[in-house]
Amino acid sequence: MGDEDRSRELPQRERGMARDGSGRSTPSPVLSEEVRRRIQAAVKAERAEVAAQESSTTADPGRPATAATPVGRNVTSPPVNGIPGQRKHVAKPERPARAGRGGKPGHVAKPQRGPKQERAAEPERTAEPERTAEPERTAEPQAAAKAEFAQPGRPAKAKTMVGTRSAEDVRADHEPANPGHGHVPAQGGSGRPESPEDHAWIEKYFDWIRLLVLIIVLTAVGSLVTAASLHVANSSSSGNAQARVALQHQEVLASRQAASWVAQQVNRDDVVSCDRAMCDALEADGFPAGKLLMLGPTSPPPVTSAVVVVTAAVRTMFGSSMGAAWAPAVLASFGSGPEQITVREIASHGAGAYQAALSAGLAGRMNYGKLLLDDSRIVLSSVASQQLAIGQVDARLVLAIESLAAYIPVQVMEFGNVGPGAGQGLPLRFADLAENGQSAGLSSSAYVRAMQAHLSAENMQFRPLSSQTVVLPGRRDVFRVEFAAPSPPGSISAQESP
Repeated sequence: MGDEDRSRELPQRERGMARDGSGRSTPSPVLSEEVRRRIQAAVKAERAEVAAQESSTTADPGRPATAATPVGRNVTSPPVNGIPGQRKHVAKPERPARAGRGGKPGHVAKPQRGPKQERAAEPERTAEPERTAEPERTAEPQAAAKAEFAQPGRPAKAKTMVGTRSAEDVRADHEPANPGHGHVPAQGGSGRPESPEDHAWIEKYFDWIRLLVLIIVLTAVGSLVTAASLHVANSSSSGNAQARVALQHQEVLASRQAASWVAQQVNRDDVVSCDRAMCDALEADGFPAGKLLMLGPTSPPPVTSAVVVVTAAVRTMFGSSMGAAWAPAVLASFGSGPEQITVREIASHGAGAYQAALSAGLAGRMNYGKLLLDDSRIVLSSVASQQLAIGQVDARLVLAIESLAAYIPVQVMEFGNVGPGAGQGLPLRFADLAENGQSAGLSSSAYVRAMQAHLSAENMQFRPLSSQTVVLPGRRDVFRVEFAAPSPPGSISAQESP
């Protein structure tokens, strides 16, 4: 048994006896005394070494047992600088055999007490060397980490194997580089460390969030751009609509003013050429329909008319030839731009003949002006005198004032023309007379009635278009005598003079 004294000597059998105790003598090798003593000393030393190791193991149970180097195995020396050591063979200590059982191969039999006589010790069988332990596979970092954290309270068993990493190396791989900062591994919502799958799912989630935000931003920007475009388009269309409305209003206003002016200023015995819209407007203002000549796209130049109303439609029909060739003199102008309307005097024989007649008539108007300048019954202002001297006054008006002065004293304030935008060089068609009857011994009202009666008499050679009281700026009342347009460009013949 294990509690027997292991110091007992091995039983000796007599020389020549068989192993079973029979008296049969078998030849056996004879060992010298010196060899036997050496063998016994080696056995005792080996047993003492095993006993010392067992006693050191049981003496300190709380201390981790040092891994004993197995006898008869190939082990590897500790690695130096990451390079595994060379393998070396260490003899495996033999365990004593239990009582009643045969020792296993490679183990030494436990000594038994026997007769005092010593038997010759047989040479022990040489222990067969065990197979070299195959190097174990290197443990993966995750397996080493699991072994490390499986039982924190128990120290890890050291393994002496080729390519195997120690628990300290595995722990060093999982510990932070700077342990003094108390680094804590990132954990998910469940308290466990985040895995690569968690990181991939989080990245995918944030990618969807970023995509959604981008779609919202692009939608908002597109809406703003669309709204701005619509606003600009609406503003542009609104501005264009307002411009069209303003243009139409200007055209309508200019058309009404032109029609009213022609109906009041043009002699109703003269023919007026116009487009359909203007002819309708003139007829509505009281101009005789029989004196209106409607123009169309195929109409020839209206050389038989005295006046032409040039609108946008008429310019489209005749272009610039109407003003340049057939109607050079502008009697009045209304509006501006493309919708401007002009009332022009027709040159029956062309623009050149009209300019020649206008120059010839200037000399005749200067001669007629002398009639008034030399008549003592006529009082002239400085402005009126100058206008008569340079031949600006219509000859018809000069003859009418000369006839009126033979009947009643006359005071001329100024000569002028009725027509906004009238051209230069046209004769002045009206005269403003003072309503002062003191020189005639009449009141102002009686004086006005006397002048009106004389100018409207049937024997009057050149009857004016109108004669009436007009209030001028500054609340000054004048008696205006006015002749119809257009004025004759040349001089009046001798038989037409008074």
